[in-house]
Formats: sequence, C-alpha cells, structure tokens
Amino acid sequence: MIGDRRQAEVAGPSPRRRESDRLGADRRLRLRRQVDRLRLPTWEEQRTQFITRFLFGTLGLAYFNVGEVVARSSHYWVAINIVHLVYLGLTGLYMLHARWRVVSPRRLRLAMWTDILGVSAVALADVHVMSPAYLVYLVIVLGNGMRYGLRAFAEAALSSVAVAALVLGLRFGDYLDDLSVASVFFIMFVGIIVAYSYSLMANIERTRLGLEAASRNDALTGLLNRRGLKEHADGLFVALTRNRSSLAVLFADLDGFKAINDIHGHDAGDRALKEVAQAIMVSVRTTDIVARFGGDEFLVIMPDTDLEQATAVAKRIQAIVPPVIDGQAQLSLTIGMGLAPLHGADLDTVLKSVDSAMYQGKLVAGRGAICRVDGGAVA
Repeated sequence: MIGDRRQAEVAGPSPRRRESDRLGADRRLRLRRQVDRLRLPTWEEQRTQFITRFLFGTLGLAYFNVGEVVARSSHYWVAINIVHLVYLGLTGLYMLHARWRVVSPRRLRLAMWTDILGVSAVALADVHVMSPAYLVYLVIVLGNGMRYGLRAFAEAALSSVAVAALVLGLRFGDYLDDLSVASVFFIMFVGIIVAYSYSLMANIERTRLGLEAASRNDALTGLLNRRGLKEHADGLFVALTRNRSSLAVLFADLDGFKAINDIHGHDAGDRALKEVAQAIMVSVRTTDIVARFGGDEFLVIMPDTDLEQATAVAKRIQAIVPPVIDGQAQLSLTIGMGLAPLHGADLDTVLKSVDSAMYQGKLVAGRGAICRVDGGAVA
C-alpha cells in the first residue's frame, strides 16, 4: 500500500492527497517553527535552572515561616505554604521529564507559567506592598530570555506584566494606601531594565540566528551543509529502533561537473549546482532532509520510505536535472541508495554503503545509473 502511494506521487498525486500532504506538512512545519523560535538549551543548562528554582522555592518557604509574620492572615499563610510545596513538586517532575526528554517546548512553557503563578501567589499573600516577589518577576523574564531566546523573553515579560497587573488589581486598595515615591520609582526602574534587556536580547538574537544559518546551510545552494545534516539526521537515526521505521538514503554525484568548471568556468559550475539542488528540492517531501555533502555530491534522507519508493524519487530527480549547461557540457546524476537500519543503524555506516554502491554503479552501468546497496543497478 505504501509503495502504491509513492508510485501515485510519481505519476501525480490526487488533489485530495495533495491537500492531505499539505496539511500534514503544515503541522510539521508549525512544530518545527515552534522549536526554532526557542533556543533549546542542553540538559546541563536546564538542570542549573531547575536547581535555581528549588533554591527560590526553599527561600520562599523560609520567607513565610522564619522570623516575623509576613503573610496577610493565617489563611494566606496556609495557602502560600501549600503553593510552595506544589511548586517544588512540579519543579521536580519537570526536572525528571527534562532528564528523559531534553527538547520539549511545551514543558518549557509550563515551567515558565508555574514560575509566574507561584511568584504571583507570593505577591498576593505578602503583607508588604513592595514584596520581594516583584524582583523575582524580573528574574523570570531575564532567565527565560537568556536561556531560551527572544521569543521566550517576550512571552515571559508579557505574561508577568499581565499576571502582576491582576495582583495589583486585587490588592489595589492596599497599594493605594501605602503608595510612595520610592515604590513608583522602583516599578519604573524594573520596567526600564526589562525594556533595555529586550533591546540587547534582540540584537544578540539576530546575530545568533545569522551565525547559526551560516554554519548549518550551504551558501551557494541553500541546502544543509554537513554540520546541518548531522544535526537534523541524528534524531531520525536515534528514533529508528524505537519507532520501528525505516529511512531511505540517496547519495547523488553530479556527472560532468568537472568538465563544466574546466570548460565554462566556475560561474557555470555554480549555476549547475543550483539547478541540481532545485531539482532535488522539488522532487522530495517537505519532511525529507536534503544536503550538499561535498563539491558535487548531494544527500537525501527520506523517513518512512522503502527502496521502491526511493527509486521512484531518484528517477524523478534524474528526469528534472538539465542535461546540458550553456549548450555543451553533458550532465547527469549517478545515485546510490540504501535503507536504514537494514544497511546501517547510523548515518556514517549507511553513507559508506550507498557511496560504494554509487561508484560501483558507475563502473558497471555507467553514468546516470541508480544503484542499490547489494542490489545492482536499477533499470
């Protein structure tokens, strides 16, 4: 059935199938954009933040239970102690989840909202107008921004302002009676610090995104480079055993590329590489990974794809690649293909197999062949 679906794609998918693929791709792209908007730190970085949360939670308990009475009433004292215990418990659960699954935008947001609501409960229960909780709002905003990027900074800032405003509204009478010049300036200083920090974070974020794009993508074709390929492919290969799925890997070499450079110059060679990159991109799905692996070598990784389906895609790519450049040099693609985990459980192992199949195909079947690992040339 899967093979029939792929063959249908080669012949031309139906409008209903195109719409289904488009919607599925849109959902995957939304998830990818959600991840990309957050700078996802390592487990070690997140562990440090969780330890900091435990420290703040413990200090909060001490604040309400050691020394003078700071709770507005006995009812508030009981409630705020329960809040602190729940906060510490949730933080422990988030920490365990982060140890198991490092990348989780939903958990990051849940933890942020747990911080904001916990601090807001402290501000609501504290008898003091200028509660230390308002400084913790600032810590939450700066901490999320510096660890997770500009988007997280903005979310934390807007959420903190909204919830803090709700607390101010609930205690408006208390605050109005005790309002002073010092408290007004305190609020103004906090606002200025947040605004200035956001401006700095925006500049840092733009620089970071530019550097990351330059380090992961090939400047000429716009495809992933080797570093970007490894980052995207590692997760797919790790999930192979767990999901019991398969990955088809195509390794393509551009025949005649040296002749283009020698005869027509590097500008013509660059145009050829761009056209081949475009031919590959329009022939695969949005969920497939495409990279420029070397000077005239390209790699395609296709999740949930068997060799028959991969063969159809390889033929489609070859059909789109222009046969000539500047009216003279002959172009073709020789493609080797393999399947993970059948031909290897990691990218390097599969790549060695498909690379060998490709060059063996050139020797046996000539340029423009499609060769499978241990399967010979495809007609």
